[in-house]
Amino acid sequence: MKALFAQNQLDTQRPLVTESVKRAVVSTARDSWEVYFSRLFPATGSVGTGVQMLAVSHTGIKLLRVVKGSHEASGQLRVLRTYSFADILFVTIPSQNMLEFNLASEKVILFSARAHQVKTLVDDFILELKKDSDYVVAVRNFLPEDPALLAFHKGDIIHLQPLEPPRLGYSAGCVVGKKVVYLEELRCRGPDFGWRFGTIHGRVGRFPSDLVQPAAAPDFLQLPAEPGRGRAAAVAAAVASTAAAQEVGRRREGPPLRAGSMDRGEDSLALPPYTMLEFAQKYFRDPQRRPQDGPRLKSKEGRESRTLEDMLCFTKTPLQDSLIEFSDSSLNKMATDMFLAVMRFMGDAPLKGQSELDVLCTLLKLCRDHEVMRDECYCQVVKQITDNTSTKQDSCQRGWRLLYIVAAYHSCSEVLQPHLTHFLQDVSRTPGLPFQGIAKACEQNLKKTLRFGGRLELPGSMELRAMLAGRSSKRQLFLLPGGLERHLKIKTCTVALDVVEELCAEMALTRPEAFDEYVIFVVTNRGQHVCPLSRRTYILDVASEMAQVDGGYALWFRRVLWDQPLKFDNELYVTMHYNQVLPDYLKGLFSSMPAGRPSEQQLQQVSKLAALQHRAKDHFYLPSAREAQGYIPAQLYRTEASSTWLRLLGQHRQQMQALSPHQARAQFLELQHHGCASPLHPRCQPERPQLPQHDPRPGAVSGGGCACGEPAQCPR
Repeated sequence: MKALFAQNQLDTQRPLVTESVKRAVVSTARDSWEVYFSRLFPATGSVGTGVQMLAVSHTGIKLLRVVKGSHEASGQLRVLRTYSFADILFVTIPSQNMLEFNLASEKVILFSARAHQVKTLVDDFILELKKDSDYVVAVRNFLPEDPALLAFHKGDIIHLQPLEPPRLGYSAGCVVGKKVVYLEELRCRGPDFGWRFGTIHGRVGRFPSDLVQPAAAPDFLQLPAEPGRGRAAAVAAAVASTAAAQEVGRRREGPPLRAGSMDRGEDSLALPPYTMLEFAQKYFRDPQRRPQDGPRLKSKEGRESRTLEDMLCFTKTPLQDSLIEFSDSSLNKMATDMFLAVMRFMGDAPLKGQSELDVLCTLLKLCRDHEVMRDECYCQVVKQITDNTSTKQDSCQRGWRLLYIVAAYHSCSEVLQPHLTHFLQDVSRTPGLPFQGIAKACEQNLKKTLRFGGRLELPGSMELRAMLAGRSSKRQLFLLPGGLERHLKIKTCTVALDVVEELCAEMALTRPEAFDEYVIFVVTNRGQHVCPLSRRTYILDVASEMAQVDGGYALWFRRVLWDQPLKFDNELYVTMHYNQVLPDYLKGLFSSMPAGRPSEQQLQQVSKLAALQHRAKDHFYLPSAREAQGYIPAQLYRTEASSTWLRLLGQHRQQMQALSPHQARAQFLELQHHGCASPLHPRCQPERPQLPQHDPRPGAVSGGGCACGEPAQCPR
């Protein structure tokens, strides 16, 4: 914008005088100011996402968070995540104030009091973009055996084509209203008679029209007809959209390019597949062409750097141009700033008043705000750790740790992924090479980021110091029912699902169906706020966010579904479930009150449960009247005299003495399981309390009507 004002000699004293300049200013503001031309709505996401607002503009939606600035009292809007309308298949409102954005590869859940207005606005934009579009998106898989049909998976973007005859000299058609209609004469957006014709991944064919729905044109550049020109621009633009990145990545799976078409002398030799050198050959700048913003670089021997190998090896001088060839020259300045930040973090350039955390945050923010630069960032770091000859002793080590951090926050495109993974595996698996351990950790971080989306909260100074010192994990306390504590090792990319799986493994649960029944909750405001964590939430993101809001937060582990049968052979499993079920039993949630006095059978059952509770505390003596009252639901205890309950408890004393505390807890659960109308058994149908709307799994019963176990304290 400043350059545009300077070019047209505009300032506060000179108003805009021509329509063309006015349009140019508005167009520049619309394209470069992320939320300026957006309608803002209050919205929240799950805990750990930090979402506070939703912006809807002509390009798509943005998840925003208000960040306090150094000068602005009201704060600034930070873009956490961007989704273009090409990525959004449709929007639904499953319940009041809940928005569900269905994307090609994931779902985004938000909560907003203005959900209906958001849906209407987004639907209008999507409808307009789909108008006259030559693209459709698959809503279901289609994997036919007939090679003449087009196979695809749900979420694939298909480019419609005019129908072609199946064989030379033949025509394809059908009878419609006693008239033969030739399919190849139909327009690609005209009547389809149940079938469409399109292309995907370099293949063409027919497919049923009921398996797709109209889609906006993908926001990426088409791969050019001439393979040697402009391919990097297509790759760079592709990473702005998940669906587009998949499209470009899959197109690259076609026949390899011939070296003769590249116009590069060093490409005459075939390269091993999926190496970084092969990626450089396809997408890097021509190493023999002079950079746009400076003189041609010299190597340490004084000769001009002419080979791709030089572009992939360490340099002690800042880059004058990006490594990947971008069609937008304005990205080159961003790439050179990024490379300078890489050098400063590695110690190969002076910090100039900045701290290491400042430099790292600058780098991560560049990748966050400009997805098109993420592949460039990965390539720059790989360049600086390859054949590192820095005079700084820890330069290469800090470069690897930078790669470890970047891989935890931002994914690369599917085009770069196999090359980067091959590079990391080559280092980690080749005997004798240094940095094998951290190379393996980088690969694991990258896989996690590709699966779960990457960290959202920037690392604090304490976490950064730990990572630079080689400590990539911390001990985090998780509270189980009954005050049980578990300190787990949390790594940079540990998500809630990892914690659930680790705690389930400690309880000897290994089946995925069992994992689905447990949830991590974050508890703040002295237990007044209890909310479930998404399984994709990064634990260190939650810890970082909660440390700023409520230093006394806690993380709970609870069971919220009870479909799987109980087991009694693991002591932690039995103790955890006993501690979670017991408070609900004592509140009377598992008992149905008889119309009159309890029957003898009911009295025997309740007294035995009380005796089991007493033995579970490792007591052998007969309980007192006060203790007995604490073992029996209040509404049942009032039906009989204290002496009657003590007499009934005494009848079970001899049987209880033969049990260990673990066996007593197991029998308590088993008796509840088989003898009561209890939610522990899926076939039982008690009058269950209503669950709050924020419970992530409808039908879950865990205590007092809320999966958190604190019905009176849950704010939602």
